[in-house]
Amino acid sequence: MTVESPELPQEPKSSLSLLHLAGTAITLACVSCGAILLNSASWGAGSISILWPGTALLVGILICLPRRQWPVYLAVALVIDLFINVFVPPARHLAGMLYLAGCNVVEVYLAAWLLQPVFSPQRYLSRPGQLVRLLAYGVLLAPAVASLFAACYLSGSFGRPTFEGFQAWFTADALGVAIVTPLYLGFQKRSPFSNRSWLEVALLFALLCGISIFVFWQTTLPLLFLVLPFLLLVEVRLGLAGSTIGLLAVSIIAGYSTAHNHGPIALTPFASLSLRTLTMQFFTFVCMIVLYITEVILAERHRLEVGLIASELRFRLLAEGSHDIIMLQDLERNRQYVSPAVTALLGWERQEFLDLDRDQLIHPDDLAAVGRLYEQCLAGGACNSVDYRSKKKDGGYLWLEGNVVLHRDPETGAPASFIKVSHDISSRKAAEDELNKALGVAESLASIDALTGVANRRNFDEFFAGEWLRAIRSQSAISVLMIDVDHFKRYNDRYGHVSGDNCLKEVARTIASCIRRPTDLLARYGGEEFIVVLPNTNAAGAKSIAEQIRKAVEERQIPHEDSSESVVTISIGCATQIPEVRSLSTLLVKIADEALYQAKSAGRNCIM
Repeated sequence: MTVESPELPQEPKSSLSLLHLAGTAITLACVSCGAILLNSASWGAGSISILWPGTALLVGILICLPRRQWPVYLAVALVIDLFINVFVPPARHLAGMLYLAGCNVVEVYLAAWLLQPVFSPQRYLSRPGQLVRLLAYGVLLAPAVASLFAACYLSGSFGRPTFEGFQAWFTADALGVAIVTPLYLGFQKRSPFSNRSWLEVALLFALLCGISIFVFWQTTLPLLFLVLPFLLLVEVRLGLAGSTIGLLAVSIIAGYSTAHNHGPIALTPFASLSLRTLTMQFFTFVCMIVLYITEVILAERHRLEVGLIASELRFRLLAEGSHDIIMLQDLERNRQYVSPAVTALLGWERQEFLDLDRDQLIHPDDLAAVGRLYEQCLAGGACNSVDYRSKKKDGGYLWLEGNVVLHRDPETGAPASFIKVSHDISSRKAAEDELNKALGVAESLASIDALTGVANRRNFDEFFAGEWLRAIRSQSAISVLMIDVDHFKRYNDRYGHVSGDNCLKEVARTIASCIRRPTDLLARYGGEEFIVVLPNTNAAGAKSIAEQIRKAVEERQIPHEDSSESVVTISIGCATQIPEVRSLSTLLVKIADEALYQAKSAGRNCIM
């Protein structure tokens, strides 16, 4: 089945074409003559008109033209109608013929004026609103208004309108608009028969006409039901133009046969010819409704299919033009589609990537985090992104940031699939690593004394506070050694500040060589003072370590001529405590400092 896709909105031609006007005049004259031949038998038997297509054709023509050109076409149609009325019985005087021709003009203008905004952008039946307005304005309202005016004349000398006069005009014009106007609009398409071959078109019309002739010429069986399936076949294969031509052919065959007392409708022997003609018109009208509803349904279905195809095409264009890896996965996370970026980023061919197990492509340390992201997304939670490492074809790993979106079935709302978008963040990760290294270096520098290379006062404060709390919890002893370089001011005065700095560095290295436990801390407390924290160390142990430090510095034999020992020595204050819950750590430091003062008062190079 092929259904023509909707065309872009087209504006009616703005310039008046004399060739088009002449062609319209000739076509209207021929169609009107054909209508006279079709209706002559019915008129001769005193019955109503079967079908009047001329006004309906003009309605379709005006819909496709700008309104400023309508007066010219209506004037030409008025002249042709006057000429045709000469041959339409009963014979009328000029004023009567002019009045009836004016009724036709009113009908055409009213129908075209109401329908042009609906059909001008898309000149064929493709939407429910177009079908409803065609029936309301073109088939019912415009013919009804014209029929009321015409019935006033047909009743005799502009008297009160009669139902017979109304009926004689209305049904034929309404049926004409229902068939011929959509037929003309259908032929405005570039491919009115849905690109079918001419052989198929001819065979379908021949089959439909043959069936119609068979059904409406025989008078033994009520076989009306055979016509509609073949009309639907023509509709499905050839579209609106084909179905309206087929319906017109069925109407002509049915009307001619009925007027000559043939066909299933003639099986009603007690009905008048007018009633049988009305029955035939009703049958044609029902077929028309079925065909046009089918056309609207097929067009709507085709629009949905085109929209779906266009949506998928847009998705593929976006996916294949993106530098990110875009994947479509089912609810079991089996990959169904992957964009070409997977080759550029990971080295895998697309089919290779789809065939691999998902757990083979994600770093083992990242599997849990990626799995949690899918679970959160499926549960309806916030779908955050996740950083993970995806395996490359060369065996290495690439850092990616993955974002997962849950796609739901548009009809049921149930989860249908996952869409995962992953982009390369290896540069960002490298920058983060460099930043972390820089932060580590900066943090290290912030906690180390620049001159001696041991911990600074800030580092000591943080370390000592933590160890103090730990000693409270474990009720263990903690010791502090406060160390001062003896006569350091004299050293600076004699040897200079550069030598003084080197002296402090050498003392710091010597003290550090005596601090062997990783739980201990040596820090520069300020100036020439150092402090040592000894967690889980009693007084005897602290004194032993202090003696090792004092002896090591003395044995270092750093010259100091202004000292009584002739070498650099140190004094040490030692303090130990098992802290209580509410005790202050600063008190222990204060006691160690007082002990240091006692050591210096006792002659230096000693421990208190």
